[in-house]
Amino acid sequence: MKIDELRQEIDGHFEKEEYLKALEHCVALLNEHRQAVTFDDFFKKGLCHFKLDEDAEAIGCFNQALQMEPENVMALANKGTCLFNLEKVPEAFQIFNQAIKLNPNVFPPWHYMGLYYLSIYMKTGDLASMEKMVNCYRRVVGMAPDFGGFNMHDPVKGVDYSISAFLTLHANVQELPIDILTAV
Repeated sequence: MKIDELRQEIDGHFEKEEYLKALEHCVALLNEHRQAVTFDDFFKKGLCHFKLDEDAEAIGCFNQALQMEPENVMALANKGTCLFNLEKVPEAFQIFNQAIKLNPNVFPPWHYMGLYYLSIYMKTGDLASMEKMVNCYRRVVGMAPDFGGFNMHDPVKGVDYSISAFLTLHANVQELPIDILTAV
């Protein structure tokens, strides 16, 4: 198949959420057209692996994409998410930091940074981590208001809330600057 046809097939399978079929076409594209491969080709292969819960494989693809575009925030965020899923939390934190510093106006790294602080808070009860988590989710909802409808568990109250309700309950938490939120 021609490279454009393979890319169309990949996109069509993505639209139908047929990630295994999309992955097969990604592999064919990378094997048959190695000289013409782009960032998007590696990125989409990484997304296929991610959607198929193959985080280690996805990281390899995102790394190849990042070799072509080292400052691509979405590739960094996806790589960080895979690291987080593999419980490589300190590495994920560093990747989310890198993505946020490159572009603080993209919400996925903030979401996962919030989960990072939630995990610390749940393990230690450290209120500073809870405050950082609240600040991260304020940024997420500010950039993606629909995200406020998603549920999260409030470990303080022991109940589930929408993120918007959670933020309302913690409205008294002071706003923190990016450099504090991204400090270890």
